[in-house]
Amino acid sequence: MQIDQLFEFVYILIDKKQVTAKEMSEHFGVSTRTVYRWIEALSVSGIPVYSLKGRGGGIAISDNYALDKRILSEEERLAIVSSVKAFNSLSGNPASAVNVNLKAAEKISGLVAKDTDWLEVDFAPWSPEGSEVRNLFELLRDSILKKRQISFDYFTGDGRSEKRTVHPWKLIFRGQSWYLYGWCTSRKAGRFFKLTRMRNLMMTSKEANISINIADSKPAQTPEYSAPLIQIKAKITQEKVSYLMDSFICSEIRAQKNGWVNVTFTAPDTPWLCEILLSFGPQIKIQSPARLKNKISEMAEKISELYK
Repeated sequence: MQIDQLFEFVYILIDKKQVTAKEMSEHFGVSTRTVYRWIEALSVSGIPVYSLKGRGGGIAISDNYALDKRILSEEERLAIVSSVKAFNSLSGNPASAVNVNLKAAEKISGLVAKDTDWLEVDFAPWSPEGSEVRNLFELLRDSILKKRQISFDYFTGDGRSEKRTVHPWKLIFRGQSWYLYGWCTSRKAGRFFKLTRMRNLMMTSKEANISINIADSKPAQTPEYSAPLIQIKAKITQEKVSYLMDSFICSEIRAQKNGWVNVTFTAPDTPWLCEILLSFGPQIKIQSPARLKNKISEMAEKISELYK
């Protein structure tokens, strides 16, 4: 009897109070004789499992057994199942280790009375490159768990490609992107690395021996999260309001009779802010702050010059 089967066997008894040998044999895909051997083995190991003979009999466990349902409540089991299913969505390979977690979720699902299909999460982008994100995720996960350094080419914010060697610590999902957080040997500090900017990722044979505990215990902020926030007032066409809401939290949305909508939203004051706002083309007009309005106007003029 494998340890996962033992745990599941005991947990089913705790949850259902009493089951028949036939029910357990069908659940585990073994003979009833094997089920009775398991009962015997559990009893010998000190777990108070016993069988009740006669009509209405079956297999039960002592109500006073220390492993009671307070270890995992119904809500906690639901949370575990949902989390494991979400994590499993990152794996596109049925034979991968992540898929083992799905089997664990299915086992726990059998112990949950409520519907466990209320949540589905897929972190991969809609584009065909989603499979590449999954591949990066799996390799980085393995590197972290096996404590191996990684090397990769990384494209920085100014477009330069640099070779990096990193002691990986953790994978973080923030905003709409995946990041690796680890110790960068060239920068001698903890750094965030956006997965979509990584190329030629390799797990090396060198041990990752720099712990997150001996570096900064608090992760350094990525530029978009450390930048100061500014409040922006703008006019935008009605058909583009929902797209603006996909990127920013709008504190005010007020429709006008002329088809335009007045919006107020906050955003980090970074270079890519202008680039995002320019992607709306002539369907948005920034009203304030004046500095941002002028910057977008200058960039629009430069773009116009390129096509003259």
